[in-house]
Amino acid sequence: MLIRTFIIFIFILFFNQVLKSQFTNNKQIREKFNYEIIQLDEFIDRFNFDNDTKLLKYLANNYPDISIERKGFLITLFDNFDIDYHESLIKTFIDFVCDSANPQYLNFYNNGWYAEVNCIMELNQRVDTGKIILKNQFNNDSSSKWVITGVNSDILVLPESKDTMKIITPVSHGTDFITLYDVFKDGANIQNYIVDDYPIDELTYFMTLIHYNKIKLKQVNKVTYHFLQIPGWAFTIDYYNRKELNSGWLISELSQMNNVDKENYVKEVLKNNLTDQTVEGKPANN
Repeated sequence: MLIRTFIIFIFILFFNQVLKSQFTNNKQIREKFNYEIIQLDEFIDRFNFDNDTKLLKYLANNYPDISIERKGFLITLFDNFDIDYHESLIKTFIDFVCDSANPQYLNFYNNGWYAEVNCIMELNQRVDTGKIILKNQFNNDSSSKWVITGVNSDILVLPESKDTMKIITPVSHGTDFITLYDVFKDGANIQNYIVDDYPIDELTYFMTLIHYNKIKLKQVNKVTYHFLQIPGWAFTIDYYNRKELNSGWLISELSQMNNVDKENYVKEVLKNNLTDQTVEGKPANN
């Protein structure tokens, strides 16, 4: 029986221009269904080389002569049409993940990953884009839920004061700050009464606006996932809706990052300033 390595098979499937052709028959449609990574959970299963993934089952049934290895299988998780990083970086990453002494896996019940929801919001008749960052929060009863950990948009800025002359005067202490009664009624000029360069907490402001039904979500444009679970590495996953086999949820960016880099990434890119974050995450207690 002729045994070919799966790496060669993947090279033929994903780097040959034949893949750019149209799907015109039932066999091609079935192949598209089995190769496309439709759900993020399926991406995690493929990354972990889980034998129950639909692609491994499909290959085992239709190409029994092929020797399937995890290294070759991981190549299928990258966007092979528009990658902006060097192939050697991918190889280094795959070699690290597949190290026989210490293989790396993704864990859904691990807090080292985030969802970035790019959307359109409306506040005070102003419409603008923004991003909402979520993560999976795990509870003591082993349940979990998605929670908002950060938000960023130009729309989440306190408006300029309408009347700069309205202030808490320097002699207000002489009246036991009775002018505070006026401050509580003067939301239009709130910036006049707050210390200069006060760093607005966008998440707190955002949740306050939601509480009072002042802000609306108009549209979700795109979702990107950020994985920081693998020691020394970070990557993003985006959805590619196209006719080729290399489609669905795929790795769009890959970077080497130490823990300090990841902490900065969480603060600057994911707009998360919580001090108790573990950048590479840890599994939830079972």
